[in-house]
Amino acid sequence: MEETAIRIFWITVGATSSLIVGVFTFIIRNAISKNATKENIDAKTNLLEKDITHLTKEMESCENKFTVLHKRISDLRENSKEIYVSKELFHQTIKQLNEKLDTILKFVER
Repeated sequence: MEETAIRIFWITVGATSSLIVGVFTFIIRNAISKNATKENIDAKTNLLEKDITHLTKEMESCENKFTVLHKRISDLRENSKEIYVSKELFHQTIKQLNEKLDTILKFVER
């Protein structure tokens, strides 16, 4: 019976000390993670600020490119209007030439 009591005593002491070590480990890990998280948050905030400034610069560059492309498209539209008009004039000129050729051929055939 003494042996059983001694074994139960040592099992209780071992379980209690294991529980105490587990609690202290949890508290220490929690404290370390909070400190590390604060430093990590500061570092990540700095990285995010750099990313935001980089993306802002990229967005401004894209807006400038968009403006240039819009101007080019407007210029092309203006040029295409002139081409379209000249195409119409070209067709009219061809019609007139065909009519003149027809009249010339009529005179030649007689």
